[in-house]
Order: sequence, then structure tokens, then C-alpha cells
Amino acid sequence: MPANLTPQYLEAEAKFKGAKSVPEKIKALEVMMAIIPKHKGTEKLRAQLKSRMAKLKEELQKRPAVSRAEQTYNIKREGAAQVVLLGVPNSGKSNLFTRLTHAPSEVADYPFTTQKPIPGMMRFENIQIQLVDTPPLQMDRIEPGFPNLLRNANGVLIVLDLAEDPVFQMEVILEELNRMKITVGNEEPDHLEEGWVFKKAFLLGNKADLRNTTEGLRALEGRFKNEWMVLPVSAKEEMNFEEVKKEVYRRLDILRVYTKIPGKEPDLSEPVILKRGSTIEEVALSVHKDFAAKLRYARIWGSGKFDGQMVKRDYRVSEGDVIELHL
Repeated sequence: MPANLTPQYLEAEAKFKGAKSVPEKIKALEVMMAIIPKHKGTEKLRAQLKSRMAKLKEELQKRPAVSRAEQTYNIKREGAAQVVLLGVPNSGKSNLFTRLTHAPSEVADYPFTTQKPIPGMMRFENIQIQLVDTPPLQMDRIEPGFPNLLRNANGVLIVLDLAEDPVFQMEVILEELNRMKITVGNEEPDHLEEGWVFKKAFLLGNKADLRNTTEGLRALEGRFKNEWMVLPVSAKEEMNFEEVKKEVYRRLDILRVYTKIPGKEPDLSEPVILKRGSTIEEVALSVHKDFAAKLRYARIWGSGKFDGQMVKRDYRVSEGDVIELHL
């Protein structure tokens, strides 16, 4: 007896064949099993579907450890932006993270203290930027979920120990980033190969308070100064911390503007965070979606030709602008 499969079944079968993950395959298979005609001609096919389902569920149950590892690296973004710290063992990365954020992290004089990513908030003027401390990078070993954490972040801070061949440390880090198909630097390249992503980054030469680090800093600058900014810092002495914060903010491609109600002063403690190049319309959207629909015009203090200048919704705002929305 012919199977006489319906178009709906064939559509579900096509989705099953195109599914890339086990949960997607199970979902498509459930549809196929629910709508397949129930008669003698489909008995063999129904048995095959049941067998496939059993194997897929068995495969799914074998993967919880990987899923948990991946979930460990799923750090929810908070604050104005998320920046990930990278470094090899004993670079002083975790100590730097703790001093910048005041968040607890495992700090010790032996390597591999940090076993999982840890988020913390770094205050810069009137905003909070999320930093994420990570386990040290090792040659030829990438933890599940690590690449996704980096790909989803807004930027990267690479921490190098100036006292221990920082050029070699940087080469190790770049090699591991290449394996993750992630390229980092000051400026995004004109072309990226399919599957690759770019993240803005700069280098922190840590332990600059030690006497034997001058040679390491010179070597690092000599090798990478044309491609990277190298900022010497000291976690122990909190050296150049304000410069770190300013550079992080500058490289995030974001800006702060402030809104005000007509006749009242703006609240400069609560900025609206936007991407550089944003318009008045996007300011209105960030306040409330109805504002953008009803917006007639805005008045602007800061980047306008004069204070209180009337501007349209396509006007591009600048850092520190004060905006009065009129509906």
C-alpha cells in the first residue's frame, strides 16, 4: 500500500533535513510523527521515525555537561556596554578586574585561579560599563561558550604581563582568537571572511610598577605600536586607571545625551546611551516607542548652532547634547 504522504508532512520532512541542531531536529520530527497518515502503508516509516526520535533524545541526554559549560559563558549584558578581559595565566588580569570593578574574583600568585567568567561593573563618570573576567587563555584549548562570549561583547581588553615576554603572550592570544574566527584591533578591516567577527580592543601592559618591565614595554610597543595602543598599567598601584576607563569608553563607539522636560533642567546623572551617529528619532525611541511616532521636533543644547535650536528627527546627536522632545 502506498504511503500517500501529505504536503504538510513533506514540508516537515524538509525542515527536519535542514535542521542544524538536535532540538530543531526533534521539533521537526515531532510534527512529522503527528501528521503522518496512520495506515498499513506507513507502518515501516512510522517505526523509522520512532527509532530516529529515540536516538535523538538519547544524544540530547548525553550533552548536558557541554550545555552547562556553554551556559557558564552566557553572561547577560548590563550597563552601557560589555567588555571582556583576556590574558594568559598569571598576567594579573583578575587583580586588575577586581580593582577596576570592586567585584569579587579569585586572585592569587599561581595560574588558573579564575575558573569561570565573572562579571562586574566599572564606573566611568556617570555610567556603568560591564567588565567580564575570564579564565586564562591556553594554547590549543578553547572552552565551550568562550567564542560566543567574545562575539557578543562590545569590546576586548587584552592584559599582558610586562615582566614575562609580553610579545609572546600577545602572539598566543592572537593565535587563539584566530582559532575562534575573531579578529581584534583599533579599526575594523574593510573585508572580513565569512564567519569572522571584528572586535575593538587595546592592550594593557600590566605590572608596570615593577623595575624590570621597561624592556617588555619597549618590545611590545616595537612589535605592535602600528596596530595597537599599548597602555602601561599596574593593578597593584592602580596606575593609569582613569586612562583605562576613558579609552574603554572611547572605543565603544557610544555616546551620552540627556533629555529634559520643557521649562526644567536636565538630569545629568541619567544619560541616554546611544551608538555614535544616532539621531533625534533614536533618542525618542529610547525614551518610549510612542515618542518617536508622535515626535514633531526637538530643541537641542550642545552641538547645535545655538542653545535651544529647533531640529528635526534626522538630526545626528553628539556626546553631551541636551535634548528637549516636543510631541
